[in-house]
Amino acid sequence: MDVGNAWKVLLLFCICSLVCGKTADKPIELTEDNWQDILEGEWMVEFMAPWCPACRSFKETWDSFAKWSKDLDVNVGIIDVTENPGLSGRFFVTALPTLYHVRDGVFRQYHGSRKESDLISFVDDNKWRDIDPVSGWLAPNSIQMSTVGLFFKAAMVIRSFYTTMTSEYGIPEWGCYLIFAVLTIVSGLLLGLLIVCCCDVLFPPKYQSVRVIQEQPQEMGDNPDREDKDDDIIDDTKQTDSDGDDETSSTTRRRQVQKAE
Repeated sequence: MDVGNAWKVLLLFCICSLVCGKTADKPIELTEDNWQDILEGEWMVEFMAPWCPACRSFKETWDSFAKWSKDLDVNVGIIDVTENPGLSGRFFVTALPTLYHVRDGVFRQYHGSRKESDLISFVDDNKWRDIDPVSGWLAPNSIQMSTVGLFFKAAMVIRSFYTTMTSEYGIPEWGCYLIFAVLTIVSGLLLGLLIVCCCDVLFPPKYQSVRVIQEQPQEMGDNPDREDKDDDIIDDTKQTDSDGDDETSSTTRRRQVQKAE
């Protein structure tokens, strides 16, 4: 290899090193596809939006803090909530910018000072240990917060649909509300029908066969049950006759006694 080619290779290597060094010093952009990378190792993550004035003023501080990532052995990430609405719902972001500290899948929200020195001290001095971690019910990697993230994404889809109807097609606001109302009713009916069909398939109703027995009149002798029931009935007439016979016999005895006297 001649000297000219050697200098070209060395220059190319220096350029690649500079580019890789600058890229590593910048915050790592996290999206819906790679956000689970923060579940391993230690991370400091910022939730921001380009239209947020506070986020724009904090950008320089966060970029400077990202340059300390190698010295502090911490990854510094950034999430744009306008491009990733599902993550804003998953992390329950209610203010911008919002900072999270994540270590081995344990989430803590940072509420301290936004100065670069304070951020460095928070990681270097392990001050994050003084903050209570996010409870399991609100953990971003839980099932319930994943559902909240889906609702946030659906809300952004509806919002973009509303913007398209009003700006591009010129539909008035009351027309958009009417369309949303009809779609809500129709989707509710379809969902209810689907739930009923699923219940019928999973839990089919149990029908009992009903047999209609037609009874025909029968004679007393042919129906023993009828005779047993008749035996239970007390005949008052027989009792009355027996009482009459007793009275007659007693009267006859009295007359015989009188004749004997």
